[in-house]
Amino acid sequence: MTTATANPTERCVISAAQAPTRYATGTARWPTFTDPDTGQVRLSLGGTVDALRMSAELGHQVNHHLVQALQRGPIIEVLARSSASWIYLTQKRTPLRSSTVTELLIAGACWYEVGSTIPLPPATSRAECPRWIQRPRVGTDLPRWEAVVGAIRRASRPA
Repeated sequence: MTTATANPTERCVISAAQAPTRYATGTARWPTFTDPDTGQVRLSLGGTVDALRMSAELGHQVNHHLVQALQRGPIIEVLARSSASWIYLTQKRTPLRSSTVTELLIAGACWYEVGSTIPLPPATSRAECPRWIQRPRVGTDLPRWEAVVGAIRRASRPA
C-alpha cells in the first residue's frame, strides 16, 4: 500500500479568480499575478506596495507600536524550519538615511529589492503556507513605509 502525498505548493494556491477581488484595498489594487509554475498568487513589490521583513518576536513589538499609532496593516507570517518571520506590507518605500539602514539591519529587519515578489496566503491556512497575522481590510490604505520603519526603530531600542 502506498500513500500519495500532495505537493505542498498546491495547498498554498489561491485561485486566479480570487486574486483581483481579494487584494483590492484602499484606493488601489495590489499588483498581483498568478505564477504559472506553482499556481500561487504573488505580490509584486516596490511599486504601490512594499514590504519589510523581520523575526516574529520583533514583529510582535512592532505591531504594538503600529496599533498605538493607528497604523495597523496587513502582516504575513512565513515559517522557515524552526522560526517564523513576519512581513509587513506597506505603501511605497521612501529613501532611508544610512544610519537608519544600519539600525534596521542591527534590529534584524530587511526589505525586498524593487521588483521582487512574495506569495500571498491562501484562503485556508495550512502549516506549510504563508498565513495572515492581520488580514488586509477593504477600504483601508496600507501603513506608510516610514511608519513601519519608525516602529521597528522604537521596538528595537533598549528599554
